[in-house]
Amino acid sequence: MKNLVHGIKEKIPMGFCDVPRQTLLDFFRDMKSISVPKEPRYKPLKKIHQAASEGAIKKLQRMIKLGKHSMHDRDFKERTALHFACVYDWEEVVNVLLRNNCDNDAFDRNSITPLMKAVQNWSYGCMCTLLKHGANPNCIDKNGNTSLHYAVSEDNQKLAEYLLKYNADMEQKNKDGFTPLLLALKENKIEMAKFLVKKGANIHVFDKMKRNTLLYAIRWDSTDMVSLLLDEGIDFFFKDVFGWTALRYAIEGTSKGSRKILMDYEVKLHIKNKDGSPEYKNSEDNSLAKHHNDPNSGSTLPKSSEDDGDFDDKPSSSQHAPAKCPSNLGGAGDQRDKNEAKGTVTESVKKYPNLKTPNEMNDLTPNKCLEVKDEGTLNSSKSSTPIILERRS
Repeated sequence: MKNLVHGIKEKIPMGFCDVPRQTLLDFFRDMKSISVPKEPRYKPLKKIHQAASEGAIKKLQRMIKLGKHSMHDRDFKERTALHFACVYDWEEVVNVLLRNNCDNDAFDRNSITPLMKAVQNWSYGCMCTLLKHGANPNCIDKNGNTSLHYAVSEDNQKLAEYLLKYNADMEQKNKDGFTPLLLALKENKIEMAKFLVKKGANIHVFDKMKRNTLLYAIRWDSTDMVSLLLDEGIDFFFKDVFGWTALRYAIEGTSKGSRKILMDYEVKLHIKNKDGSPEYKNSEDNSLAKHHNDPNSGSTLPKSSEDDGDFDDKPSSSQHAPAKCPSNLGGAGDQRDKNEAKGTVTESVKKYPNLKTPNEMNDLTPNKCLEVKDEGTLNSSKSSTPIILERRS
């Protein structure tokens, strides 16, 4: 990972993790919105709409019986009396309208149905009545949202659970590419997200930027959700359109709790796959298995100018060295270096019979280079063929 050295972090694509944290003022504002019912924004203009908004059942029945006003009358926003009854939470009015064969899936100008308005305004009784009379929970508005999206946005598990009983689609994506689960995580509705996961929602979904559920859980540093997704088998090495993994977002961002969970999880994966399975090796591009210390703990990660996903220290090669120095470093991945060193020494011994082997060089100082001159020119000071051998402790 580039630039993650000496405390310098990379700029997160599109400021994904730079989300505003809730202040005390935001908390009190949220509490007020919960305790004080929302004032409906629908203002009825037609008489039958006014009767539905006021819950005037007898007046409404008389209008329908006389035929002077129709249940299908619409205002300038294409709203029907059923829309107004659901907005103002008049369950009995909804019953009257449905018994008179009104359209229970009528669309307004924004393709919003009465069921969506009932969910949006927490009208539980109206919602239940509509579903029992055959209202479709999977109708979509102009933005691709279903009634379940509305329930998720309102963070109301009771409404969501009842919609699921009537086969509400948990995998429907809106125009921004969000399923109800992904929308819950985007809007920091963590309890709702847990509820949907337990109900069987697909955890592997992602939006148009290929940001999946794990990335959104990290965005809010929800350790419970991160752990749940890992337990459910989320793809730990999944990358978004910028090539960033969840672990990389956690390290570059401020999600300290999620960062520790992901680092510990990667260490477990590394131990579990120490047999070197190709599937694991191909997925290690942005991993930090060999550097699993917290960057904030004082340790630093090496900077690499060659590969974004390479975190291993690479020995620097001198441009003046005529031959490679065999490595005696221990650790994972050294077999290739040992074989290369063995081949180099073998070739040198064949060419220079008087060259000492590494075992015969124990008395030499580490990191010193041995210069061996051609046998035919030992007494000559004009030409020499140096062989550079480097011993490392």
